[in-house]
Amino acid sequence: MIRNRFHGVVLSALVLIALPAVSVAAPPAAKQWSVDKTNQINNETEYALYNGGRKLGYDNRTFGVDLGWVNGGFFFFVLKRPDGGRNRDIGLIAEDDNVAIFNTKRNGYLKYYQRGDAKAELEWSDRTPAYEWQIQDQSASGGRVHFALFNSRVKKYLVYQFKNYGINLGWLTQTSPQPQSFSLAMTAQPITNGWVPYLGTFGKNVNGNLLSVQNASQNATLMFVKPGQSTNNCSDPNATLRVAPRGMMTPDQMKLLYRSATPRLPISFLACLTTPTPQSISLTFLNLTYKLDP
Repeated sequence: MIRNRFHGVVLSALVLIALPAVSVAAPPAAKQWSVDKTNQINNETEYALYNGGRKLGYDNRTFGVDLGWVNGGFFFFVLKRPDGGRNRDIGLIAEDDNVAIFNTKRNGYLKYYQRGDAKAELEWSDRTPAYEWQIQDQSASGGRVHFALFNSRVKKYLVYQFKNYGINLGWLTQTSPQPQSFSLAMTAQPITNGWVPYLGTFGKNVNGNLLSVQNASQNATLMFVKPGQSTNNCSDPNATLRVAPRGMMTPDQMKLLYRSATPRLPISFLACLTTPTPQSISLTFLNLTYKLDP
């Protein structure tokens, strides 16, 4: 249940009047975040924080910051008082205000923390608010506010990005999305007739295009099943398209399998594989490049 703190009503009203209307235009690809059940973002108010259809919350992790796409508490956006303390009065947050982000389950503030160039470099501050975020390019529709999350320390936008481990978050530094890479695991499925099917799906809940597919195996040839065929027919060379070890799928193969050389996400991959000597393989990998919509 969303809970607000209603003390300081008179002061809050004055703050609402006094704040200038500042509009910060963020790159369209950065405007991924939203909170619901409101038409404006206020200080010291609990919100469920969403990225697309995913809800962000505290989640204990082995690698990276303890965040996940789970129901892990609510988030406060927190303004700083002129004396440096935490401002606990309800009031509208302007787009050029530096705010701290507090999670109610973790009881900590989200902050920048250097981990590596490709990762969402985030960590928790237990006691000291990290006033390093801006809620930019706010717009309201249907009882929800959409915005971009900008970190003023690294001057980058926090966005959804696929990661091999840790939370799928990263930094947007370009005004238009650049090609990204991902290693997709295709897992062995139950055998129905002779061949082991390998299945993997990429790009669920995102908008973009697949640019390239590489067989990451050093010794396995992948046989991608053509439309209308099944893995039961992998012995038939006319039923599959072969990609050699470390080989790239050609544009013509992409068109035949997915009706486009750069098909729209999401994409499901179904294949059999063959190796020079018989092996028991539970996972095989694809190296993918893709580009999200701006």
